[in-house]
Amino acid sequence: MADRDGLYRDFHNIDLAHLKAMVRDNRIDAGVAHTLLAYWQRRIDDPNDAIYSRYMEYYLFFEALRALFLTVFVYDMKTGTVGHSYGIFPALSPAVYATISGNAEQTDAGVIDFEHNGRNYALHFLRSGYHDQEYTIAALALKDAPIVENLRRLKYVFERFYLPSGFSRDDRIAALFTHTDNLIVDWISPTLAQNQPVTFTYLYFESLTKYVGITGEYFAQEMLDELQKDVHRILKEPDRSIVLSTREILIVSLNCDEEVMRKRFANAYFHAKSLLLSYQVNFYTLTMPVTEIHSHWDKISANLAYKKKIGHAVS
Repeated sequence: MADRDGLYRDFHNIDLAHLKAMVRDNRIDAGVAHTLLAYWQRRIDDPNDAIYSRYMEYYLFFEALRALFLTVFVYDMKTGTVGHSYGIFPALSPAVYATISGNAEQTDAGVIDFEHNGRNYALHFLRSGYHDQEYTIAALALKDAPIVENLRRLKYVFERFYLPSGFSRDDRIAALFTHTDNLIVDWISPTLAQNQPVTFTYLYFESLTKYVGITGEYFAQEMLDELQKDVHRILKEPDRSIVLSTREILIVSLNCDEEVMRKRFANAYFHAKSLLLSYQVNFYTLTMPVTEIHSHWDKISANLAYKKKIGHAVS
């Protein structure tokens, strides 16, 4: 299978030994396992599949390989419509929706017994939303499958990249990736059209998760606010910054060369709540007009977050 360059790397190179072992031990029906393999292969082999262009599709696909999600639906609970569908049982959407909407407990998360074709499965659900929005992520999986952490990660990705109008219930992040792409193109197009350079400065900070556990969510949010203000110390009037996540800040500098930004950040340090925060930085300059940012993201971010996640050393 040919390598594909891009934002999401070679996620398909994953060991499926766990699936083979489950078939051997009769923990999954061989027919269901075969359908899963055929579904994954079909999507990987299609160069136009959304897994190569949309982060939500990619992440759901990757998470499903590990957790063996059979089917996932994202429902708008106010309208009853399906905002997203994944997996080998798409026709189950009405039955799954009826099951979770009829759940008398109306808890934020839970597991419900679900029967299909004479087999018993576990229907997991997580509720999400922002202001007056109400969404539910429903995932059909094997009984007793340890997928709680997989679902939590999926909810995080949904709220960051997919949920309309906001990042999550606490509104820490305002800009979603898809909206950010269009916004940046609007910013930089006039400058590039005049043959002037645009430089991106991508900052990747240490995780604030530990401070959430120690001091609470509100303290961590204040840290993020202070961090962004501190970054603005070394920015100039034409520069604009976007908080992409609790660890990522992107700076867009119009009519500015990479060397200029390198000098500004040569001895830069950043703090929040009197704490010095470690970070990594990458620079990338555009000199020609573009219609989208997605295809340049590898060079803008140097995949610092990806390399950190998989344990690669990053200079």
